[in-house]
Amino acid sequence: MKKSDKNIAKPIAVAMAAAIAMTAFAGCQREIEPSPDVTTAPPIVSSDSVTTTEPVTEPIVTEPPVVIPDPLEKYADYYEQNSDFIGWISIPSLKNSKGKLYVDYPVVQAADNEKYIDLSFEGKKSSSGCIYADYKVPITATSHADNITLYGHSMKDGTFFRKVLDYKNGVDFVKEHYIINFDTRWEENRYVVVACFLIGIYEWQDDEPLFEYFKCRNFDTQKDFDYFYENIMHRSYYLSDIDCKYGDEFITLSTCAYDFKDSRYVVVARKVRENEDISGYADTYVKNKSRHKPSILD
Repeated sequence: MKKSDKNIAKPIAVAMAAAIAMTAFAGCQREIEPSPDVTTAPPIVSSDSVTTTEPVTEPIVTEPPVVIPDPLEKYADYYEQNSDFIGWISIPSLKNSKGKLYVDYPVVQAADNEKYIDLSFEGKKSSSGCIYADYKVPITATSHADNITLYGHSMKDGTFFRKVLDYKNGVDFVKEHYIINFDTRWEENRYVVVACFLIGIYEWQDDEPLFEYFKCRNFDTQKDFDYFYENIMHRSYYLSDIDCKYGDEFITLSTCAYDFKDSRYVVVARKVRENEDISGYADTYVKNKSRHKPSILD
């Protein structure tokens, strides 16, 4: 009931009560005075009591649109030839006597790590296979693994990843060849070598817990990154002033070694940060005198 309705109903109720009382006491000598007339005044509404409810508009939060880069034109023909093509690996300073790069190859990524072990980029059977990226985390225009492992055979004729083994040759070699280029289909990238090490792939080859470097793909936490970084530096032939931190991106080159059965030689490089000056890094490499060696070599 509205406030004004209550004000009207009240005098009516009073009058009815008076009439009922007169009837009830008709035989009584007591005189019941009639109720005075009641004039109902209109309700007074103060402007101070009026509240106006304005509609509350919640701020609209919109995520910035995801910008999908266009594929690099220079790699268009390779993708048309093989849809598994995802990038290009090269070591620009590592050349033969004719000036040709030893490591300068297309990189593919398949649904597993078996397809390109003995299959060429052109889809033909080949003992050389192809340089391929670990299949677990797809490389796309907008995402990829924090650490991309690239596999390649170390062929006796010096092709594919054979020259990666030369990173065992000492500080002078890594100083000269510390820059590695790895482009995806959408982006050109440079990397600087931070670790080089020899390792086995089975527990019996070492007296320390097996370090499965090829499973270090994404660093979801600081702990994940620390595990990866501490292990590669623990084994690295070299140390340098190149710092690495959680949030950096890496590539890992992995190839067969011949120091013992089922051994691998691995080179890890960190992606060059935006506006980073890398010109002084070469002079900072030194031999790691306390590096861990697989115990099978003892």
